[in-house]
Amino acid sequence: MCSIQNAMSQLNLHHDNSQSISLSSKDEDLVEWCDALNFFARLAAYIAILAVMVLVVLLILKYLTELDNESDNLEVTRSVTVSETDRLWPEKTEPMTYGTCEDDVETGSCSSGEDLYDARICVICYDEQRNCFFVPCGHCATCYECALRIYDEENKVCPVCRRIIGKVRKLFAP
Repeated sequence: MCSIQNAMSQLNLHHDNSQSISLSSKDEDLVEWCDALNFFARLAAYIAILAVMVLVVLLILKYLTELDNESDNLEVTRSVTVSETDRLWPEKTEPMTYGTCEDDVETGSCSSGEDLYDARICVICYDEQRNCFFVPCGHCATCYECALRIYDEENKVCPVCRRIIGKVRKLFAP
């Protein structure tokens, strides 16, 4: 093996009947070769350790991906087995009520889903039509009763933009 002690033992001290001592080596190439060999051995060790770490991380990611795919496949299988026995559409459709007017379902005076999606129903209670707006933001999202309830609260913020409400104004439509 190449070591510094071996290289130092091969150094010759030349005494030339002079006042100086010359330190020189006949095998300077040996020292350079030992340094190069040590450098490349360390470099190879670092690369090998880095490669092992990368492989471990990739194996962990592969395992997690397979685990995720298996859980997705199980959910699809469960939903398919349940949906094969059920009907696609129920025999009798039931009207959806968005508010608290369940007694008025038979009479039809309750608000419908079309009113909700056409931006005519209050976003708080889902019962009354939107008939007021907030000052200064101008949003018209609630009925007058819900707007007053929001205005009387401690926060006094618009449910759409969260700005502070200065006033509530009622809309009058003919």
